[in-house]
Amino acid sequence: MPRPLLTPTQASTTIDSRAAVSAPSRIMLTGARLQQRLRQQRTGPYLEALRKLDAGTHVSDRAALTQLIAEISAEFPELTIEQRPVGILGRCYLGDPYDVHTLDVSLAIIEHFERAKALPALFERARALARHPSYAFIEVYAERLCAVAADGTVAVIES
Repeated sequence: MPRPLLTPTQASTTIDSRAAVSAPSRIMLTGARLQQRLRQQRTGPYLEALRKLDAGTHVSDRAALTQLIAEISAEFPELTIEQRPVGILGRCYLGDPYDVHTLDVSLAIIEHFERAKALPALFERARALARHPSYAFIEVYAERLCAVAADGTVAVIES
């Protein structure tokens, strides 16, 4: 019996369906849509993961580091790598002489900075905000800062 060439078979339809489901469609947010997304309130798990930075558990516990990275990545699933924060700056509670700590773009390095020590260029502009009691931490982007309060509300500061 001849095989139909112009009519798709059931097997090819199934393969096409699975391919469409597994291929994520990511549209780059720009302009007002990006601003709206960055102003959205941050989630509880994300806030909790960043509150634990000063405790330092992620340094000695690989599972804690993996969870921290997962929470940060899960907070911005629709943003491209270029649109995500280049780092996070927060107030440091280790005591004198430290005032802030950083988490870099790889989400694996944390460094505590003394008051007199200069921060990397992108982070220095966020230092005063990070020390302010109104904010839990500052998300540092190439073109803006997002100051996040303890309740998750966000203030976007354009550079």
